Amino acid sequence: MINSEAKLKKEEEILAIFTKIQAITDKESLDYKKLLQKIYAPIWDWTLMCFKEEDVCKACIEITHCVRRSVEKYKEQEDSSYIGFLYTCLATEIQHKKEKAEVRKFRMCTKDEYNRAVELVEKAKQLGKDPSKVNVQAWLAKQSGLTPDEVKELVIKYHQSQLVEEQIKDIEDGSETSIFETEAVHNNYLTPEQSLFKTEYALEDISIIEQVFDKCQERQKEYLSTFITLRLLQVLERTFLIAQIVELLQERSFLDVDLLKVFLSHEALPTQGELAAKYGKDEGYISNRISEFFEKVQKKISS
Repeated sequence: MINSEAKLKKEEEILAIFTKIQAITDKESLDYKKLLQKIYAPIWDWTLMCFKEEDVCKACIEITHCVRRSVEKYKEQEDSSYIGFLYTCLATEIQHKKEKAEVRKFRMCTKDEYNRAVELVEKAKQLGKDPSKVNVQAWLAKQSGLTPDEVKELVIKYHQSQLVEEQIKDIEDGSETSIFETEAVHNNYLTPEQSLFKTEYALEDISIIEQVFDKCQERQKEYLSTFITLRLLQVLERTFLIAQIVELLQERSFLDVDLLKVFLSHEALPTQGELAAKYGKDEGYISNRISEFFEKVQKKISS
């Protein structure tokens, strides 16, 4: 049974954060983005109190987008609180998901890519090897006739494409365990608390990267933007969902929009060497400039 007192307390927590969000006029500010991320955690808890956990788990992506839309689109009216508006929005998204005849299993890659990735991952696991390790990927490349970079990309897509297929039962006492608190959450689905922690720090670090970039000379910015974007995409894809990556990077002064489009199309990202050749520069020169740039970023983060 739902604890009405706990549910009411969670609603008060949501409304307290929402009130702070509404008070911020600059929707692009770091404070606004932090509060937007902060409101996800209590809303997830509250959603699990309002709807069946199985339905919530199956609609987790839709719910994530729905929360943001509800914050941005809500307009205060008579007889309509934000909580009521939020409930209606969530109920609609969950119902739409339930009505779909089949759950889509391959959001991040094609079925062919997924099948090849599964084959590689299973081959590694059968031998007790970790497919995420570089030396194992090199071994898989030799076995499959692919390049190490192709194997790496397939392994990443495999992990990104997993869905939670069933709830985890606590065998000892028969009670259900929240799917958001188990290791069975794939596709980089973090618990709300983990997501908040990681995203807040990512926002701060990326803001500092942008500050350091803005102080660079214009002739440097022309190529630095591409290599900064490349590095961030390679790092962020290991931790965040694609939608989160877009949210973190969009409208940043250093963003290489064309490179982001390649990433979103699921095509293989160009290598640093290929991009260096595009700008007519030596890869070693580029490596030195990028290292110098991120050293400045690290100093600013540490200060």
